[in-house]
Amino acid sequence: MVTTTAAVNRRQTTALGAGPPPLQRQRAELLHSHTHLPALDGVRGMAILLVLVFHAFLLGGFRPAVALDRIVTALSEPGWSGVDLFFVLSGFLITGILYDTKGRDGYFRNFYARRILRIFPLYYGFLGFVFIALPRLTPFGGHHASLLHDQIWYWTYLLNVLIALRGWPPVADLNHFWSLAVEEQFYLVWPWVVFMLGRRALLVACLGIATGSLAVRAALWAAAPPHLVQMASVLMPARMDALAAGALLALLAREPEGLARLTKWAPPSATAAAGLLGMLFYWRHRLIPTDAAVQIVGFTLLAIFYGGVLAIAVTSARDTIAGRLFAHPGLRLLGRYSYGLYVFHLPIIWVTRNIVNATSVPALAGSELPGQVLFTAVVAAASLGAAVLSWHLYESHFLKLKVLFR
Repeated sequence: MVTTTAAVNRRQTTALGAGPPPLQRQRAELLHSHTHLPALDGVRGMAILLVLVFHAFLLGGFRPAVALDRIVTALSEPGWSGVDLFFVLSGFLITGILYDTKGRDGYFRNFYARRILRIFPLYYGFLGFVFIALPRLTPFGGHHASLLHDQIWYWTYLLNVLIALRGWPPVADLNHFWSLAVEEQFYLVWPWVVFMLGRRALLVACLGIATGSLAVRAALWAAAPPHLVQMASVLMPARMDALAAGALLALLAREPEGLARLTKWAPPSATAAAGLLGMLFYWRHRLIPTDAAVQIVGFTLLAIFYGGVLAIAVTSARDTIAGRLFAHPGLRLLGRYSYGLYVFHLPIIWVTRNIVNATSVPALAGSELPGQVLFTAVVAAASLGAAVLSWHLYESHFLKLKVLFR
């Protein structure tokens, strides 16, 4: 979050009021400054860990055979929702940046320039390798030829639109880029919404957008065949409730005593949403993103739950259980390199599964869990290694240019 001038700092301190206790005032000041909040890296780390484990268990060839296998599989299966946590976090961070810099010179220029420097180098560098360099090293035949044929959808951040029109591509190596398309489309629209609306109107807009996303999904299920609905659920209007939940948190945190209110209401909100998700799981026996009930109601419950988790992370003191969890060095490490991890992990899974997978290790008491754990560890290590190298050898050089767009 950005504040640079003494006048802005004084105005924000006045807006926060003298009422909150010193700890709340201190955390509010951190929220409005250049200071990096370690807890947010912990949230990012949690999100990418959920997604990575989910894809590793989904694609590692693991065949549950005993009770322990089924328990571990059930725990890994909801990991797809880590994308929703990323959405909540993006809504929170982007809205905070935009709201804090609203009315300043270079509002649009600086925001878009900084987003481009953070996102485009890795994304387009990776696409350049896949679509330009790799075909010259290895001829693309069979299904992979369709990847080259459809590459314009990737270059233009419209993979989610392609999925809605034609279904999931036959080559799944880059299917996870649909969520990057949703976020990029959000970046195109949201700065203008924040610019044009006041705080109260923005709060109403967040609630309206969240409700509208649920209504869009319900209308799709009521009017379209199930296979079309499952594809359309990746479109931005159908997934805006998570982004709106994060935006709402950013605005509430900037109200007088806002962090104190979040401290009070975040735990019961997250607990209530988790309880309803548990009931949904009991009713449907699974929490999968293609299920009608999960798509209509579950996505919104996940937005509320992860919004509560994010609020707890931001407001918890370091000496609390939540504070220690989100400040854990392992989660923070994953969070720091989460973007690279997200980009690289799925292609690495598809390559690795041909070398090592759940069946590479002899079953133990009928369970392939040792082999699956090995596969997950190899994929995680390779993905983290690629993300670290990308960050230090490539991305960081572009990020240094952010100083030109404070």
